[in-house]
Amino acid sequence: MNKQSESFTSSRRKFLKSGMIIAAGIPAIKMFPMHATVTNRQQIAGNVSGEDKLYELFKNPPVTAKPFVRWWWNGDKLSDKEILRELDIMKEAGIGGVEINPIAFPGGDDLAIPTLNWLSPEWIEMVKVALKGAEERGIICDIIVGSGWPFGTEILEGDDRSQLLTLTSKKVSGEGKISLKIEDILNDAKPNVHAHKGADNELYAVALAPVVMDKFKDPQWIQFDGKSETLEIDLPQGEHILYALVKCTGFQAVINGAPGAGGPVLNHYNREATEKFLNRMSDTLFPQIKGLKGFRALFCDSMELEGANWCPDYIEEFKKRKGYDIKPYLPFILFKVSGMGAKVQGGEITQLVGYAKDTVDRARYDFYTTCMAIITDRFLVTYTKWCNQHGFKSRMQAYGNEFHPLEASLSIDIPECETWVWGRTRKEDNSTYIDFVNINSATNVNKFVASAVHLSGKKTVSCEEITNTDYVFRTSLEQVKICGDQSNLSGVNHSILHGFNYTPLEVPFPGWIRYGTFFNERNPWWKYFKHWTAYKARLSSILQETEAFANIAVMHPLADMWSIHGPQRDPFPRLQYPPYQYKVWEAIHKNGNSCDYICESIIQKSRMEKGFLKYGNAKYNTLILLEVETLQPATAKALVRFVSSGGKLVFVAKEPHKSPGLLNHEKGDREVAKIIAGIKKSCPQRIFNVSAPENNILTWFADLQQQCGITPYIIIDKPCSAISQIRHKTNGKDIFFISNVSQTDTYRLNLQFPESKGNPQEWNPETGERKPLPAEKTLTIELPPATSKLIVFDDSPFRPLLGVAPEITENSVPLTLKGWTMRLEHINGTSRTMKIDTPFDLSKDESTRSFAGYIYYEKQLGDVDGYHCLDLEKVHGVSEVSINGVEIGNRWYGRHRYNLPGNISGKTLQIKISTIVGNYLLSTPQNHTHGWVRGSGWTPVGIAGEIKLL
Repeated sequence: MNKQSESFTSSRRKFLKSGMIIAAGIPAIKMFPMHATVTNRQQIAGNVSGEDKLYELFKNPPVTAKPFVRWWWNGDKLSDKEILRELDIMKEAGIGGVEINPIAFPGGDDLAIPTLNWLSPEWIEMVKVALKGAEERGIICDIIVGSGWPFGTEILEGDDRSQLLTLTSKKVSGEGKISLKIEDILNDAKPNVHAHKGADNELYAVALAPVVMDKFKDPQWIQFDGKSETLEIDLPQGEHILYALVKCTGFQAVINGAPGAGGPVLNHYNREATEKFLNRMSDTLFPQIKGLKGFRALFCDSMELEGANWCPDYIEEFKKRKGYDIKPYLPFILFKVSGMGAKVQGGEITQLVGYAKDTVDRARYDFYTTCMAIITDRFLVTYTKWCNQHGFKSRMQAYGNEFHPLEASLSIDIPECETWVWGRTRKEDNSTYIDFVNINSATNVNKFVASAVHLSGKKTVSCEEITNTDYVFRTSLEQVKICGDQSNLSGVNHSILHGFNYTPLEVPFPGWIRYGTFFNERNPWWKYFKHWTAYKARLSSILQETEAFANIAVMHPLADMWSIHGPQRDPFPRLQYPPYQYKVWEAIHKNGNSCDYICESIIQKSRMEKGFLKYGNAKYNTLILLEVETLQPATAKALVRFVSSGGKLVFVAKEPHKSPGLLNHEKGDREVAKIIAGIKKSCPQRIFNVSAPENNILTWFADLQQQCGITPYIIIDKPCSAISQIRHKTNGKDIFFISNVSQTDTYRLNLQFPESKGNPQEWNPETGERKPLPAEKTLTIELPPATSKLIVFDDSPFRPLLGVAPEITENSVPLTLKGWTMRLEHINGTSRTMKIDTPFDLSKDESTRSFAGYIYYEKQLGDVDGYHCLDLEKVHGVSEVSINGVEIGNRWYGRHRYNLPGNISGKTLQIKISTIVGNYLLSTPQNHTHGWVRGSGWTPVGIAGEIKLL
């Protein structure tokens, strides 16, 4: 129990109070009588005079607000009967939409079901079945373009395939002649990626450069015969670095492409190749689906281009865009490539120091920004235009080495990010576990994508959500909720679950599993999954229909990072620059403010009015620059306008003093340095220099708030790592989503809302109900584990119809229930009954640790008159409680407490726990599919501790 919860230690603690505490985790809340029915609660909650469209939407969310799923069409082993069966399963579970996603077969028993090739007439017929079936069930359909990722197909040839300019290098000594086999050079430079077997590798250029260089000079280019098998070089006297630049064409294969859409990856830097690839799908599929409702959006999955950086006209295109020849700098910019485009040293390289290093850094910035510009013009714009031309929206994960992490999402109709289930390893026993407090499920791109949506005035922040490669079968429904809540806290409002696997019932357990959390009707907790989808739909309906609020803009040192290190492979960057960069937004939110990310192009185009930087509907009164040293002069001038209008500018650790890029950089450097010095002199009261965070980043930002006069819109008495919040606004309403992501600790928070006007209410996303809250200066809320609150300040009248519930207190001595019959109903069809004194974690006992299914704890109660609440304390799974065979409720997250109906003395109490399946699969390796039972250690299962009556 958390140390902040002082009152919990009292033997006569109150779990309902008539003051201003908002309890959570039990259905009875302080404004309602303990045993109120749903109808009574609605009467107690009051009513609204006049129309409230937002609340009506909240009660009955539209299909667009419901979670979607990535529907893995495993191996395209399809039948119309199974497609319709699975649509029924998803409809019943509260799924609002599917993304049809053909994918390579994951392995296992395929039941001799044939594979349908992508875009074949037979495959298209199955797409039509899915479209018609979805429309009949009120389900929305998206579809991925192609199969797997990135885009590609077997029919691509020549320069239509992805291209990479890479290198290898070594130290050589002269004077004399050396002879090298070109085949050895090509093999040494070959990228270690998901390779396509038909790649063409050729020697592009060979150069000699100094071992050490402090002033840049062009390398000495070596002429060679491209048709020869050997490279002959006459070395001058001394030591040199020999660079061999290699062009790889068709080097990457589509990852997990289904038959017909595998093969080499498309050259995304080639507009004609992109159009040809896209038109093949539109010419073949789209005419066949006329008359059907069709797709909402066409999806482009991860841009994992494995470092692709080239096209036939790159040299000419660079010269046109940057004004100089990039070739002399290529040996010092390029690198060998490993998995997912990771940079690895290609051998011994020139040691760059002083002016030479600065020169190469600037050329590196120009090289990568040119790559981004080309792929944006030739692929990104082309893709969205193609989608829209055919009447569909574009949906895309527009990030990675090749894209600006914010700007790329501005031109996508439905930009998408990613939220993952991550694990940690315990030092004491090397076992793995999920830690949401210290490892945020939201990836580093989420805030970039959400900010782009906010800045561009769009509504939908899509997210590949609950992505899972380590805990596929071990993730509980409570963990699904926490992961989804963290996604919402990062700015997401549209969930695409990862994923629902197409798998006929005849396939042996657990079925065909390609990727993702085990969202499947064979999962023991699937029955309760619809409770989460209902919660998520109501929450998403509010977040989609209202505007995200942020009054702080944060700018990352992208130009500095690209200059020194090159861009990173988001959402899994090998490098964070600075190391704390993606923790800053969390610290801002956990201290009662909200932020967006911003970039130079947005700053330059913004309006500066009355102390605000305004772009579209977004406006910020504080701009924080994270260790930014490099700025375009136009950005520096925009900062002058912002500060002069009354805005606050915060420099963290460093100040801008130079301009990016190589051409005319001396002039740009002087201009930036002069501008920054000028605004510091003219507006010292609005310019702040703060040190970088060292240890506790929450305390760091709290200190920054004090130093810079930043007022939080929600004052939290004790900010902590487990609690975060977001704010949304709409006409007459101020909306706060507050969440506890801890799986173990309860927090009691004293909150103040100095900017909010109107009557506070709590809107319950699980039930669609709302109730008024005390109109007090300080609102105290209790957040048990995994619990969240949606608090709405509304200027419309909303009055309780009944008085406040009488105060109910807990008995001074809880009654511990001992002596249970425990029945284990395994998913494999076996059953076992045990007599136990106190429930225990089944994973701790060798005889029960492999269990998966349904645990039934039963006991006939004695005289328990006066006890009104059942407390299960720590539960691993979903609990459901019945009295004499009549269900009184279930708990799928947080505190497992139940209000009991009247006098239950002498009656039979049954507690059912639905478990995960991971331990069973861990104990039966033959049931593994695609290796998704990972990590070490057993996952806790069942009730782990005493059961009490209060």
